[in-house]
Amino acid sequence: MSEGPGRTEREGELPAVSYQAVFEASPDGIIIVDEEGIIRDANPRSEELFGYSRDELVGSLVERLVPPEDREDHPAKREEFTRHPRIRGMGAGLDLRAIRKDGRRIPVEIGLRPVDTEEGRFVIAAIRDTSERKRLRRLGVGYLQIIEEERRRIARELHDDIAQCLAALLIRLRVLSRSDDPDTRDRLLAQMHDELTSAVEGVRRISRGLRPPALEDVGVEAAIRSHLRAFLQESPLKLELHIDPVEEVLPPDQQLVVYRVIQEAVSNAVRHARATGIEVEVRRVPHQVVVTVTDDGVGFDPEGTFLDGAGLGLVGMEERARLVGGTLQITSRPDRGTEVTLHIPLAGKHSPVPGASHG
Repeated sequence: MSEGPGRTEREGELPAVSYQAVFEASPDGIIIVDEEGIIRDANPRSEELFGYSRDELVGSLVERLVPPEDREDHPAKREEFTRHPRIRGMGAGLDLRAIRKDGRRIPVEIGLRPVDTEEGRFVIAAIRDTSERKRLRRLGVGYLQIIEEERRRIARELHDDIAQCLAALLIRLRVLSRSDDPDTRDRLLAQMHDELTSAVEGVRRISRGLRPPALEDVGVEAAIRSHLRAFLQESPLKLELHIDPVEEVLPPDQQLVVYRVIQEAVSNAVRHARATGIEVEVRRVPHQVVVTVTDDGVGFDPEGTFLDGAGLGLVGMEERARLVGGTLQITSRPDRGTEVTLHIPLAGKHSPVPGASHG
């Protein structure tokens, strides 16, 4: 797009654009690396992408941006590319990761282009963060998996519990219709009564799993308290709970999301985090309701867990939040505990909270 020497800008043509302007404004990170693997220049997007300042990047080995597990092999690959240079398009079917200054790994696509100059051979690397793309793809696939898993669970319960109970009732009813012995009939009726009672309780259990009746009967605050009391009844965990009244500002679908996010976050803390304490807060603040579940457990890498396709519960919480116009943030580090924060903007109010993030 830049004009060669001696050319002038003509009326109606695009103005000349310098290399430096394109370099600075690029939406992708761009670093320039010499034959020794030293970073010679880095654009502003690279600073945002990796968390280093330009001064920290320039003059350092490019291997500082490579995860430790891949760092030992990288110089040989870099030298091979320098000896046999070629243009490598963005993506190129490779599953690549880079590492930020804060230690967080990010999935990336990297396009490479060698350039020969009077000063030697350089490689221009264009780097694109694919976290959001992978997150959205996992969100779609993961949510379908959640739906299928829920369907399998319900089908299994219906088959193993309700269907077998009804089949037994049919058999006893057939036997009852053919028996004239009063004792046999009394025994069969008692058995049928017990089996019907069991079937009714099974239907109620499945119904409660699909949508807790307490939400409609006593409201979200009482439903949360009741669930946590029952769930933690046999647990030694210490629970701190604070819930502001929110029924009058949240419609039923948003109340259900609040309940489900707390349910999933507390379940994860008990079953996976090896926590000794959990704090649950539901706060009504200006323009939004904020739900926070904090534990002091072992923590994990939410970004890596999500992008690797694990943790369908995380996928479910984020999707539930999105469907009601909310956002979900998961903050966790290994051995540092976990904090799950749900923001739900109140009707007609715009939430100042940015989009959902992990890390």
